[in-house]
Amino acid sequence: MKLIAVEFQKSRHKHTLLLLAAALVLNYFYLFHGNSPDQQEWYNVFYFIPLINTLILSILMAVIASQAVDMEHKGAMWNLLPTLVNRSSIYLGKLLYGFIHLTLFCLLQMGMVILMGIRLGYEGPIPLSVIGSTFLAELVSGMIVYQVQCLLSLLFPSQFAALSIGFGGTLAGLFLAYVSTKAWTPWSVLLSLGPIGMDYQRASRTVTLFLRQITIPEILTALFYLVGVFLLGLYLFTKTEQAELGIGAGRHRASQSVHSGLPAELIKLKRNPIWIPFLLIPLISAVIGTFNFTQNQDVLQNTWEDLWTQQSLFLGLFFLAPLVAILCSLLWRMEHQGSNWNLILTVTTPAKLVRDKWLTAVLLSSISVLWIAIIYLFTGKIILRLPGEVPELFWPRMICAAVCLAAITAVQSMLSMIFRSFAVPIALAFVGSIAGLWLTVKGAYYATPYSMLIYGMGSSSITGELNVPVLLASSGCYILGALAVSILFLKKTDVRTHV
Repeated sequence: MKLIAVEFQKSRHKHTLLLLAAALVLNYFYLFHGNSPDQQEWYNVFYFIPLINTLILSILMAVIASQAVDMEHKGAMWNLLPTLVNRSSIYLGKLLYGFIHLTLFCLLQMGMVILMGIRLGYEGPIPLSVIGSTFLAELVSGMIVYQVQCLLSLLFPSQFAALSIGFGGTLAGLFLAYVSTKAWTPWSVLLSLGPIGMDYQRASRTVTLFLRQITIPEILTALFYLVGVFLLGLYLFTKTEQAELGIGAGRHRASQSVHSGLPAELIKLKRNPIWIPFLLIPLISAVIGTFNFTQNQDVLQNTWEDLWTQQSLFLGLFFLAPLVAILCSLLWRMEHQGSNWNLILTVTTPAKLVRDKWLTAVLLSSISVLWIAIIYLFTGKIILRLPGEVPELFWPRMICAAVCLAAITAVQSMLSMIFRSFAVPIALAFVGSIAGLWLTVKGAYYATPYSMLIYGMGSSSITGELNVPVLLASSGCYILGALAVSILFLKKTDVRTHV
């Protein structure tokens, strides 16, 4: 109990309960807001819970795990803690910390579903057996993802790498949901344990939901992930030497010169594998989207428009903004360590510091947009040999996507400067992406930079309306506003509060 209390003390001011509340709100809007009534309301809700929480719950547990482990990477904590308590107890304390948050989320979610079902007048009795099955499925799958993320956060001292791998796994798990319900990855377990199945009749294009029997192989696979990751994490957490814990720990390559022609922010990223997620996550999205495109030609058309939808849908809606948020958190991470705030503000001005970080993030995010375009063109022209020409709006949308990402980097840079936690700004970017999707559907795409990205990128329809003047004006306002707030914050805030 003492170790759990310590974990909760360390999480003070990390806004974990706020993240739980945000995840519940996102569940509410997805499950209940705007859904038309039918004869299978209860089954409809419990069919979509595994789908949406393969995304939301995975991101939530990744953020909580990153916060739980990140503190041990600071200073000489890994050398200090074993003198006070054994490392296996530390590991179990962190798992219980995550389990308590996960259980709280699941209980509140099930309570919300029951209350909303009664309020909306769903037909039939409350399906208690389905509620119990879904509750257990979320607990098991959530703990698997949490343990995986704790392991990644332990192996990679930079939470950038751990969260990027987690986002890539979540993206793969979400896409695989449209191919198979089998648990091919730890992020796919929730889908494999879902109690409600779907029968789609292609001829009539009708959908029937049914109560399915979870098979023994599916249960054994989930237990294999749960126990296997637990034992692996316990083994690695109990290693005796700090240098053995992290990948690349203790290996530093000396610079050949004290001075460098690179800007300061790029020097900080030197030899950092920051390019890996910016290359791999769009590539994963494109590969799975292309597979889905070729396997569903009876529903999709063999056109450039449908290929773009399949390749960029989830990337533009959910993952591109959080990926940029990871970059911004990484750029500000060094300033939040030790007394670096005191040092950095003695050698530069707040305006130059904010500007340099924003320009660095804009450069890398713009390169990622170009990479997305190259993958799309290569797939369509070389691999699939699609007929016709690339949509006329494709390149204008790529330019708009880069401009919208510039607005997002300004906002995320501001959040990463204000919040010391590496993971909280990333979670806020994910929440912003979900809210942006809702605002875009409502026609208020200009309301946030996240909704502007969804609208400008055209992930749901590349040939749809594109109001360039409004998009550029809104992006300019967000960029100038976020940069101004950032500079004012640095000028007015006592740097001692950051130490």
